[in-house]
Amino acid sequence: MPTAHTAKPYTLLAIDDDPQSLVILSKVLTAEYEVLLAKSSARGLELARNSQPDLIILDITMPEMDGFQVLGELRKHAVTASIPVIFLTSRTSVEDERLGFLLGASDYITKPISPPVVLARVATHLGYRDKLLHPCQPDGDSTAGSDMREGFISALALQLRHNPRLRLDALLDSFAALLGHVLSEPDQGALRSAACLALIGLGQPHDSLPQALGAGRLLIEEIIGHTNAEDPVLNLAWDLSHADVMLDGGASSSLPEHAPLSTRLFALVLAYHLALLQPAANVALRHDRALGAMLSHPAASNLPSDTESLCSTLLGIARAHLDR
Repeated sequence: MPTAHTAKPYTLLAIDDDPQSLVILSKVLTAEYEVLLAKSSARGLELARNSQPDLIILDITMPEMDGFQVLGELRKHAVTASIPVIFLTSRTSVEDERLGFLLGASDYITKPISPPVVLARVATHLGYRDKLLHPCQPDGDSTAGSDMREGFISALALQLRHNPRLRLDALLDSFAALLGHVLSEPDQGALRSAACLALIGLGQPHDSLPQALGAGRLLIEEIIGHTNAEDPVLNLAWDLSHADVMLDGGASSSLPEHAPLSTRLFALVLAYHLALLQPAANVALRHDRALGAMLSHPAASNLPSDTESLCSTLLGIARAHLDR
């Protein structure tokens, strides 16, 4: 008697004109996922629209339509616009990667295909899809700008996952706590998105924070050039990306007075977080030292005079996120 087919939780679509690559992907993925295969761009787009898979693995170099064009077509239609796309490519060009992320790609996998890498990246993005770094705001139809933002935020989550100098969730939670003590009704979703975008340049462990925020400014400017210049999240991200000017105590004596409040608070939480990651006997000692560095910063003049509640909140966040 034949064994009944057990439904698998996710359906993946692989689009590649190379049959060998499709065979490898099928063998790697079918144990855990339902897998659809397409040998051409046209067939891939048809399957994507009809089946609406949970994730697409897309080759870049294909005849008729390359992967960038296919991704553009996917993003034009509501039924496929939000499907995560991982590029499969033999290219290593930084410009190609940046273009892919601008169009809304979630990640890159390079050829030759490594089964453990494929499985890890797929699992990561399916998990990211189910648990976003920030709550989505149902503000109408998806736009090119929001697609680009989501692509960058997704890429950043991967870049920072194993970065020893920055724990993204802890930093964002600390930022939210600081804003909550200073602003009456901050838009936490927008602020978290903007903070992610401001930090997008911190992709390599050896990059300094000022280098990262400088790179973030360039990327945000490029996104704004491709979408709505009045986008509030992108403009807030632009403000936050200037926090590096304040990390040295305020390079300009007039800056603390004229810089946006969000920029000053972001600089404070960066100073706190970077100090928090320095070694010490336990988290409480690290927190006390980091808090002292933050409260002595020139930008701390905006904090409430009674900081007891804030200190307790930040310590709780530190203990929740730090494991050393």
